[in-house]
Amino acid sequence: MPCIDAMVDKVVSLTPDQTVEEAMKVLESHSIRKAPVLDKDNVLLGMFGFDSLLEEMLPTAVKMLEGLDRLDFVRGAKPDIARRLRSIKAQSIEAAMDKNPIVLSPDLSVWEGIRKLAKHGSPLSIVDRSTGKFLGIVTEQSAIAELERDEYQSR
Repeated sequence: MPCIDAMVDKVVSLTPDQTVEEAMKVLESHSIRKAPVLDKDNVLLGMFGFDSLLEEMLPTAVKMLEGLDRLDFVRGAKPDIARRLRSIKAQSIEAAMDKNPIVLSPDLSVWEGIRKLAKHGSPLSIVDRSTGKFLGIVTEQSAIAELERDEYQSR
């Protein structure tokens, strides 16, 4: 069974001209954590979510490969982080989106999709590799629901 069978095709998406603040409001109003950023031709440019926003606010010393493991020594950093957030909110979402998201092909097996969901988190985008067009997303919920449908049909 391919991943496309577990795909959600009615997806809230964002555009690259939106600001981080506008994108945050869209995510909050739809009670979602992450959304695809699509160009006018429906090509996936990246994923924007609260996780990528938090990562953008982290100090460079924490994000480096061999960076700091703990920040317990930092006291009173909240005002600095709030300043970073205010600064980022005015920027386009391209500044804080994941520009290299994990993507799935429509014909990838649902089991391989589930493995990628477990490893990389949810949602994952499905993109037509020949056209580059965004087709939809797979979430933990949609993958499990597809497995349940398949189990029910096989009885």
